[in-house]
Amino acid sequence: MAEVLICGAGPTGLTLAIELARRNVDVRIIDKETTPPDNARALVMKPCSLIAAERMGFLDRLLEEGVAVDTMSYSFEGRIIATATSSSVRWPWNHNVGEDRVVPLLTDVLQRFGVLVERGIELKGFEQREAAVDVSLENRLGHAETVTVGWLIGCDGVHSPVREGAGIAFDGHEKTLNWHVLDADIDGWPYKDSTGMLFFESLLVGVYRTRDVYRIYSASFERSKESWSRVRDFLRQHVPSAELGPPLSDTEFHSVSKMSASFRKGHILLAGDAAHAMSPSGGLGLNCGIQDALNLGWKLASVIRGHSEDALLDTYSSERRTAAEGCQTVSQRNDDLFSITDPSERSRAFRRFVVGFTHYMANGGNGWEPVMGPYESSLVVQEAAPEFGPRPGEFLPAEIRLATAEGRPCWLTGAIAGTDHTLLVFTADGGVEAEQLVRQAIDFCRGSSGAISLCVVARSIEGAAARTALADKNTELLVDTDLHAHNFLGVIERCAMWIRPDGWIGAREDDLVDISGIESVFKAAFSGLFEQN
Repeated sequence: MAEVLICGAGPTGLTLAIELARRNVDVRIIDKETTPPDNARALVMKPCSLIAAERMGFLDRLLEEGVAVDTMSYSFEGRIIATATSSSVRWPWNHNVGEDRVVPLLTDVLQRFGVLVERGIELKGFEQREAAVDVSLENRLGHAETVTVGWLIGCDGVHSPVREGAGIAFDGHEKTLNWHVLDADIDGWPYKDSTGMLFFESLLVGVYRTRDVYRIYSASFERSKESWSRVRDFLRQHVPSAELGPPLSDTEFHSVSKMSASFRKGHILLAGDAAHAMSPSGGLGLNCGIQDALNLGWKLASVIRGHSEDALLDTYSSERRTAAEGCQTVSQRNDDLFSITDPSERSRAFRRFVVGFTHYMANGGNGWEPVMGPYESSLVVQEAAPEFGPRPGEFLPAEIRLATAEGRPCWLTGAIAGTDHTLLVFTADGGVEAEQLVRQAIDFCRGSSGAISLCVVARSIEGAAARTALADKNTELLVDTDLHAHNFLGVIERCAMWIRPDGWIGAREDDLVDISGIESVFKAAFSGLFEQN
């Protein structure tokens, strides 16, 4: 019996399967379509998805598949009225890589864990029992199969058979704004590949470069099968040097904004579009689904392995539902803006949007805050607001650069990426107290049989605390010579953080003399792990 059956082999389902497989969970993934999508709607991967790829070990491959966009320019009434540039020292504003490239990449990563995507297999029905689900499947030849699984996960889109079969309501609305996604070559395009262009004209048009073609989004009030000719005429008027080539693909759809009444019903869970659907106008849907998978994967594996009680999965619903609602709000606000028809009102609204957006970018906005939370206090977020720096329930910043003990530069998030929980200990200037803290942390992590990794951040490789960390083969020592990381994170003296496997801060203690507080927090959430040792 497979422990988990995932229905839907899109980015969300594949990410979840990878997260489970790399934690040695027996997972099976099916999709009713016989081939992966070749006319994908989604294009934009926000830095939060790149961070997920870093944790899962395929960031470099993903970066090679796409085009980094660090600048967005906005045209209105025939001229560019604003240009916003990403302020990040590490990440682009957007990474343009469509589902048609993401799905094969994720499929290959999953295959390396020994899991093959079973295509052409359709879910026909299921019945949930107390601790399992009996599932009826049918392949492309009409052969029926009945399997029993521990958990059934619906990553099967807006029209999810898993959600419908579970009787979970999917409330919201379908807007009248119609979208087209057109792939074509453009000769004479005057803008850089790293610049996305958005035209706020009578026809809303966004033009983005991918590795292969230009991907062009357009929105209108009425349905039209003539997307290509409309875009061609639009570009001739607004970008005279550009000549649109023949359509390579053209997909039509309309905006949907809906939310599942619950993300869980017993041993049935939902993720991605099956749990929440939103307009593409925010570029958040794909990214939200990937974060669902990152959140659910380690929690479900922990419950299956008996490390945590079933209640841990309730935090998946509460955390990701809040994030999805934030994404829907942003997308709906954009849809409302794009739907204004009165010319004078439209002009004022667009100018206000561009000024506000440019100000937001210049002051550190990143465009993916809604996808990431923050999460409220729960079993796995022990909120105690520090005086400075990120608090529990927030993501560990991914732009902190340090060095390894050997002197190689590294990013903090990359150094602690993996499948485990991480106990992150900052020793500041060291001293006897810091050495004692490191010794306690080593003993605690040893008691978890490898489920908790220890990373010590010291000012140098000298000093008793650093030498103690170096002496333990299972402890990672990072060097923060100028205390940049300490200052960035608001560490005044010694500090310990529990970094969850999805990269969020689960708990934080500042100015501490021992790790008893962190230890008690972790044992309360994962009592089964310590009972097994």
